[in-house]
Amino acid sequence: MKISVVIPARNEEEILPRCLEALQRQRVDDFELIVVDSASADRTGAVARRFGARLIRVAEPGVGLARHIGFSAATGDVILSTDADAVPPPDWIERLTAPFFAPGVVGAYGTILLMQGRWLADFGRSFFPWFQRINHHLGRPMVCGPNFAVRAEAFREVGGFLVDGAYPREAEDVQLALKLRRVGRLVFLPRAAVPVSARRLTGKEGLRYASHHAGNYLRLFWLRNVKG
Repeated sequence: MKISVVIPARNEEEILPRCLEALQRQRVDDFELIVVDSASADRTGAVARRFGARLIRVAEPGVGLARHIGFSAATGDVILSTDADAVPPPDWIERLTAPFFAPGVVGAYGTILLMQGRWLADFGRSFFPWFQRINHHLGRPMVCGPNFAVRAEAFREVGGFLVDGAYPREAEDVQLALKLRRVGRLVFLPRAAVPVSARRLTGKEGLRYASHHAGNYLRLFWLRNVKG
């Protein structure tokens, strides 16, 4: 099984090295590493090259577009996704790719652990994995960009991250999962956790961020279906 890892990054020269260092410590060391520089104005691209990543520069910003371009360029049979502010543990690739040895599995995903932060991050660390588990059993895969994998063939079959003729600027991970479940089985791995920065969950901005994503949850899982 050939493996690719894709990281979209926009103006992340300061935090990206920590993620790339974590990937260098993986127990599985034979994988393709792709960093998609999403219209950065800093040295994100130079950092990626310094760590030996395959760099793809995208002139137009947008996480959905960046992930799609990275996944489309990947040569692996299984493509893993993480983010610049994530710190995958040494067994991350090993855990996330294990389900793909079973027939019919088109995707796998784990949970996230918010690093540091205040009360909102503390609440998220204890609440979110259980919320994911419940939703998985209800057929609503709460996939997180920093911690999921997809079979490349299935990704191409469902049209990648393209939704209703456009690339989503948010919730692109969940919308892909909703399309993938039509062509195969998604596996939730609650013990496969990836630490992620809680930088977006501080102060009043954090409350707005959490409220916005709660609205996305209601919209995507209860009010409409992704058509692809």
